[in-house]
Amino acid sequence: MRILHFINNIDLSWHKMLMDTLNAQERRGHETWVVFPPGGVNFKRINALRPRCVPLPVRSSKFDYFAAWKLAGILREKKIDILHTHLTSSALLGSAAAVWAGVPCVASVLKMTKKRRYMKCDALLPCSDAVRDSLLEQGVPPEMMRRVYTGIDLSRYDDSAPGGDDARAEFGFAPGDAVIGSVARLAPMKGHRTLIDAFALVSREQPSARLLIVGDGELRPGLQQQAAELGIAAKTVFAGVREDLPRILRALDISVLASIEKEGLPVILVESALMGVPSVMTDVAGIREVIRHGETGLLAPPGDASALAAALLDALRDTSAARSRAASAREFVRREFDVNNTAAQMDEVYLAVSSARGKAAAR
Repeated sequence: MRILHFINNIDLSWHKMLMDTLNAQERRGHETWVVFPPGGVNFKRINALRPRCVPLPVRSSKFDYFAAWKLAGILREKKIDILHTHLTSSALLGSAAAVWAGVPCVASVLKMTKKRRYMKCDALLPCSDAVRDSLLEQGVPPEMMRRVYTGIDLSRYDDSAPGGDDARAEFGFAPGDAVIGSVARLAPMKGHRTLIDAFALVSREQPSARLLIVGDGELRPGLQQQAAELGIAAKTVFAGVREDLPRILRALDISVLASIEKEGLPVILVESALMGVPSVMTDVAGIREVIRHGETGLLAPPGDASALAAALLDALRDTSAARSRAASAREFVRREFDVNNTAAQMDEVYLAVSSARGKAAAR
């Protein structure tokens, strides 16, 4: 089967997971193509690794009919059997191109979103039960959807490999420091302001605690000022965007995510679990699907700095219980997020929509 993945995004944070999926599909005997807008890091990254990567300029201000027409031409030229889109704008543009080219369109739905841009697709793959339930509430037919977790090549995450000590040293952490790490873009929904308030409370009780914030975004200057005003700037490191995430995770004692809004399913939950890092996160849809309070991690109410601080202190003080929860989380994600399982589930959806399309054409 010839599968074309279309992503209308120039700075994709989960490009490694996309590569994992493409490689798994190739192992299953498929021929895979990728279409990206040129000019961003995505096209450069993927094009350097894969021979079948096609640039497609897309205007971002409104629906780009010319780009959709060009994509339809690519689908016909490459004799593509399935168009698989990722992200909302990709689904809208891609489903139009698929209609013009006469091929089925499958869309991965990777966050909480409105249904309207997806309804011309043949099938939807919500990345979590939370996303699926949200779409069901909006009236999307259940038979149109199958929840498929974002797959990961488990071999990239070896929790026994060395690397944590040198990462800690890079950021100026001492061997006895308790490092709390947050990996997320610096955007309002990720709750960094609450996290910094919570860390200020934690540092009073546990002076050896340190906070590592990985990611970047428009909030960075304000968050740095907040840390300075709370007197924790010397204990807080803003590391920016990093490509060596497994190495960073090995340096952490706790992985924290303080989201204040519903999530699709943040990949950092899965990556932290694969590395055996105890998690303390907020109790919002998408997070609680992996982090079950007291079983695979600890949860705190969103926006509540005191409760988040209490959960962090609990994990720091009772390291045995924290490690036990982390082990349970690792077992869960190794079972549910293996990219080979993801590719097999996608195949089932591809075959179903292809069969339905064939039956409709025969009528």
